[in-house]
Amino acid sequence: MSSPNPRRRLVLIALLLAVVIGLPLLATGGSPWVEEKRAASGEQVAAAKELAQTARSSRETGKPVSLTLNNPDLAALSAMASQGAAPARVDARIEDGVLTVTGSRPLLWRWLNIRAQTSGTSKGLPEWRVQIGAIPLPGWLSRWGLEQLQQRYVGKDSGLPPLDTILRKLTVEQESVAASVLLPKGSLLVHAAATGTSTLDEKEISRLYCRLVEAQQAKPAKSLAAQVRRALTATEASPEGHRTAIIALALITATPERMHLVGDDAALKACAPPANMTPITLHGRADWAMHWALSAALETATGNRLGGLIGEWKELADTKAGAAMLAPEDPSGFSFVDLASDRAGLLTARRLTDPRHFAKTRARLLKASENTLLPAAALNLNDGLTDAQFVAQYGALDDPRYQAKVREIDAMLRRGGID
Repeated sequence: MSSPNPRRRLVLIALLLAVVIGLPLLATGGSPWVEEKRAASGEQVAAAKELAQTARSSRETGKPVSLTLNNPDLAALSAMASQGAAPARVDARIEDGVLTVTGSRPLLWRWLNIRAQTSGTSKGLPEWRVQIGAIPLPGWLSRWGLEQLQQRYVGKDSGLPPLDTILRKLTVEQESVAASVLLPKGSLLVHAAATGTSTLDEKEISRLYCRLVEAQQAKPAKSLAAQVRRALTATEASPEGHRTAIIALALITATPERMHLVGDDAALKACAPPANMTPITLHGRADWAMHWALSAALETATGNRLGGLIGEWKELADTKAGAAMLAPEDPSGFSFVDLASDRAGLLTARRLTDPRHFAKTRARLLKASENTLLPAAALNLNDGLTDAQFVAQYGALDDPRYQAKVREIDAMLRRGGID
């Protein structure tokens, strides 16, 4: 008679294999739950911009504001989130008083699908019913997962407060959702850095910013190229030093008060420039200088697609806006000159913070002219297309015609020596 031990071991091995093979199959699927989304339209970006402006007002008052979102609003946010998180896809919608947020991400040859649902009214973060593929998660595991995400993205080093201090109340109604939100007053650039992998030395940024303000008051220089030289000269030749230079450059170019970049940072406010300080321009335009510097700063802070997308979304919003978003001379409409300024700043920031290329890029920028930062050929691009004109000529941000135009602009910038 054979011993039962080998048989028992075989059963345990079979169970272990079933778990190892079965769980991934149950947690993933052969197709995504979220259909492929088109890039956000000008109308969708304008709707999201309006919501963001309402939410941002809470930073200034210190009091929560109420936001009401319907399915078109959620569709706009879903489209923008899908662009930012690509290749993942996001979908949020309300059906019969239930808010459903679904995410799909390719995983090897299958799809990881996650769905979270909530309803009713909650103070702070709601209780979510979460399902991963065919596996429904118990409530305690869903809460644990959310806590892990908070620790990852809103930990003590991220500059962001806990999510339940931002979302104060959520009410899911039959066809809309009402949220009470209070945005933190900290630095927007530090908050943006929490979405990526870079870390920012706020003390060094403050020190350099104050030094640039003093230099601008003592010896005014309108050219952005001159400001780039000043910022680089005052920092060490390293990717970390260049991150500090780029962020400080954005602060003095955009001015902290106007762009809400630094929140309630006392050190930066102490050396805020006077209202009559000489403005900084690129090819004579303050808005092009701001596009260049802010895109460089966002690329430096996030290290992801956010910097480039914000520039594109800004131009789409301008096709619907009745007023300029950055400067009085900034025309309403989609401007490829603005986009070229964004791309130039973004590409330069990548090179300055890349260990393989920063030394060569630094040497070039220390001798830079305005044409080094933005080639004169870029000034001949279309400036101020209406929404109808943009759609007729380029479709949308994911249209091959538009993507070909961006590649053409990048090639022009590289020929000018930017990359």
